Amino acid sequence: MDGLDCARTSLRLATAIALSLALAFGAADTLSDASEALLRGSPEEAVELLEAYLVASPASADGHRLLGVARSLLGQRSKALGALGRAAELEPRNPANHLALGQALAQFGEHADALDAFREALVLDPELAPAYEGLALSLAVQGEVEEAVDRFTEALARTEEGPGRGRLHYFKGRALVQLERFAKAAKDFEASTESNPRFGPAYLEWGRMLEKGPDAARAESVLRKAAALLPDNFDAQYLYGAQLLRNARPAAAVEALRKAVALKPADRTAGYALGRALRAAGKTEEAVRVLKGLSRSTSERALDEARINEAGRINNLGLEAEAAGDFALALRRYEKAIEIAPGNVDFQRNAALALGRLERWSEAKARLRKVLEMAPGDSDATKALYIALEQAPD
Repeated sequence: MDGLDCARTSLRLATAIALSLALAFGAADTLSDASEALLRGSPEEAVELLEAYLVASPASADGHRLLGVARSLLGQRSKALGALGRAAELEPRNPANHLALGQALAQFGEHADALDAFREALVLDPELAPAYEGLALSLAVQGEVEEAVDRFTEALARTEEGPGRGRLHYFKGRALVQLERFAKAAKDFEASTESNPRFGPAYLEWGRMLEKGPDAARAESVLRKAAALLPDNFDAQYLYGAQLLRNARPAAAVEALRKAVALKPADRTAGYALGRALRAAGKTEEAVRVLKGLSRSTSERALDEARINEAGRINNLGLEAEAAGDFALALRRYEKAIEIAPGNVDFQRNAALALGRLERWSEAKARLRKVLEMAPGDSDATKALYIALEQAPD
């Protein structure tokens, strides 16, 4: 949970799982086709079936719940929450209705309300593992990490061995890292790899813990696995290469560090590590070229920092205009900041939200999608995109 990235990612994973689990709670035979369509990944087909079904059976809580799940998977926030709320009204004692509502609320970034729904599900069924998981994930997003750890533990106690336990151990480990309980976190990451041996992120985080702790001798083998499973992950390649360099294996380190530099050419730490590895491996000329290139980039970086500072100043003027209610002026200032620093996700998000406030929904959708490409799982952009889609469907 570096920032909120981990919790946001986990919410997306758990949403798909728990929404599908919700289907198991007693869907009537007449709803089986819709359930199967959802499990096949065809929510549009499920919506057609369920709308027809609910015309004849408007009091079917199962039908409304399944419709809410389908619309949630389609990103139709208002309709999804309306259907799931109706299911909970019709059958308030059915924990499946509150579970599905909580997962949808979390998916749409409404974590405070999601917590209430998950807790209601657990009042009705204290053994409902997906509700503990959803509760833990929403707590993590809200910054209540201590309680999140406890809820992950309760979810693990009710989850059978397999990938599901691997996922829970991983996210519990990330929460423990945030609480600086590194030894305990390492144990959860190790347990995650035991439950799901192909889950690269768990090896990566376990390796991070090992290289900093008393068991550093194991770090190389764990990070080797992370690098193999995550070939396009900068951290996996860099940490593996750096560990090889520390272990006096420069030739092997060069290969991993070259991959890291290729993935993130502007990263100076990786560049210097590559230069050192090349020199130690006897490739002096290449090492000199790499290190000289880093020296030349110092002045370029100073210019970049100056541009970023100016862009930040203009962005702040946009925030002032927005606070005064002048969204058109705010948008112009955000766009100017983006001209200077197009890679800054904060500037892009501010412009997208301003477009929404100006009800320029088509432009807002395009910009919000760009924001989510730059920062997958961004809660503000995700919620705004659902609203924009409702106003201007694709």
